[in-house]
Amino acid sequence: MPSLLSIGVSILGFLVLDGLWLGVVMKDFYVRQFASIGRIVDGSLAPIWPAAALVYVLLGLGVAALAVPRAESLAGAAAWGALLGLVVYGVYDLTNYATLAQWPVIVTIADIAWGTIACALVAMATFYVSAR
Repeated sequence: MPSLLSIGVSILGFLVLDGLWLGVVMKDFYVRQFASIGRIVDGSLAPIWPAAALVYVLLGLGVAALAVPRAESLAGAAAWGALLGLVVYGVYDLTNYATLAQWPVIVTIADIAWGTIACALVAMATFYVSAR
């Protein structure tokens, strides 16, 4: 079982990275892509916050429990984290693309790439802190 520190670092990592990604770097992209189907208020994504919080708890738990314990090095943490991100974001985005008429393919590609990178970075940070 992962330590509370590992889980906390993972959750914090996702909050910081996704906050920057969704709220700054790719904000306009996601608002444009989800204009017809997204929860958008005053030009920004407006998720149901309790559900969003659970997403970050689950992602943090996944990285801390499934990726980091398998890693023997920082590079290993990146690889295991990337694999977890590819699987989690791949299942989510490809299911949405397969079943939702207005789910854009460009979002599928961008989101899977981002999830893979984000999980790799969070796994590296969690491994680094946990190894100390």
